[in-house]
Amino acid sequence: MDADEIKQMKQKVLEDVDPPTKKKNKHMRRMSWLRTILEFAAIIVVICGLFQIVMGISYVEGQSMYPTLHDKDMVIYKRGQKTYVPGDIIAIERPNDEEFVKRVVAVAGDTVNIEGGKLYVNGKEQEEPWALGETKAVKSGIVFPITVTDGEAFVLGDNRENSEDSRMFGPVKISDTKGRLVWYIGKL
Repeated sequence: MDADEIKQMKQKVLEDVDPPTKKKNKHMRRMSWLRTILEFAAIIVVICGLFQIVMGISYVEGQSMYPTLHDKDMVIYKRGQKTYVPGDIIAIERPNDEEFVKRVVAVAGDTVNIEGGKLYVNGKEQEEPWALGETKAVKSGIVFPITVTDGEAFVLGDNRENSEDSRMFGPVKISDTKGRLVWYIGKL
């Protein structure tokens, strides 16, 4: 036996024969558990506060963002972000309280045109490695070309042939956006 084992054995014997020491050690263990529980609760409160003020959570519904995002993927977005650039993926709150996750393809001042299955912004064909399928105008949608006005963004789903987006309902108001995607988690 080494010295530490002997010391622990003496301590155990002392606790067994000395009630005040036993009571003190029991109190110390309770206090340690209480402190651990309070620290854990504080961490939970901070995380919940973070998600209420700084971050938000949304879910991808359907295949409109495939192959980048999949149905039921959870996305975490940064709240308060109201300046976007083409390529950003954002969460949008639609008037019926439905949330969409889409990609910004044009911002204020940009002219968007869809022709021959391709997307043009300011007359330049867009290289979009994330886009799947042809980008076609929708017969019952908006008329192209369209210029995005101040306080708006033109958004499309990455799965161009299976997406409800600005081709149907026009540019989205920046005030209706919830934030820019910063992280996502695969199917839950």
